[in-house]
Amino acid sequence: MSGGPQDSRSEDPRDVDLEFARLLEAEGVLLPPGQAPREPAARGEDRHHPHSPDSPSEPPTEEDRAKARAAHPSRGRGPRPPRELEDEEDIDALAPDAWMGDFVPPDPDLPEPTPRALWSWTALIGGLAALLVVAVVPALPPWIGGLGGLVALGGVIALLLRAPTHREGDGVQV
Repeated sequence: MSGGPQDSRSEDPRDVDLEFARLLEAEGVLLPPGQAPREPAARGEDRHHPHSPDSPSEPPTEEDRAKARAAHPSRGRGPRPPRELEDEEDIDALAPDAWMGDFVPPDPDLPEPTPRALWSWTALIGGLAALLVVAVVPALPPWIGGLGGLVALGGVIALLLRAPTHREGDGVQV
């Protein structure tokens, strides 16, 4: 009987180890069993100075190094910014018309909330607060949390019933 676990594994076309060994053989890399492949060592000067289109053709001079050290951020502040960007009091000293232009800030007229709306918001926020307090304080009875949940639900329902069902225009004013 030739049907061992090795035979079934070697016949599997999806065997990763077998496929990897086949690829290495095709590249000319022969490894004994149990040895992992390694990247070939770099040769000579290529190890220290890889050549790329962006790399300089010769090493930096002492003058280039001195310029780079002087321009490094750790050397302190660089050149001063322009005067108009430095002082913020100049902007405050200008008249608002000079920097705001034609912009007129809106002054919305908010309607006075009705007592029903105030009670709805109070029920919603108070009910949620009661739920939170009961969840945090174990000494309180759990029925207070249930009552808080019902009160919050009532506040949400009251606010939704109060919402307008139609719109007048699209709300855009130009």
